[in-house]
Amino acid sequence: MNETTMIVGAYVIYLLISVNLTIWVARTLHKRGAIFLVNTFHGNTELAASVNHLLVVGFYLINIGFVSLALKSNAHIATARAAIEMLSDKLGWVLMTLGAMHFVNLFVFSRIRSRGRLRVQPLPAVAPDAVLHVDQEVSHENALRAS
Repeated sequence: MNETTMIVGAYVIYLLISVNLTIWVARTLHKRGAIFLVNTFHGNTELAASVNHLLVVGFYLINIGFVSLALKSNAHIATARAAIEMLSDKLGWVLMTLGAMHFVNLFVFSRIRSRGRLRVQPLPAVAPDAVLHVDQEVSHENALRAS
């Protein structure tokens, strides 16, 4: 096999593995992240689905962009061993990038969730001349927790 055939073969294998790994990770994040986002947005499924979709699109853009940029190599591939080593190096960087993106997504989710928990639940509306007793306030908070 000549050098050109080996490098093209390594590139094709690299692209197939990298793109499939990116798709698998993105689908996993989309599926498992949906539940987390619905909870984060207090049951607002439409908002959670929208944010989830936008995060996955960003994930694809960044990772497929990285895979494309990392395709170039100046290595001289004269043997199958050299092709495998180059492929391993490139796939290692893709896996590290996917892992880093996963942790970035988890960090973003946790920040969104912690901000959602900081919101203070408003007290129920009462008529201007009504008196709100302490036991009514407690029962309202218990009702909110139960729902």
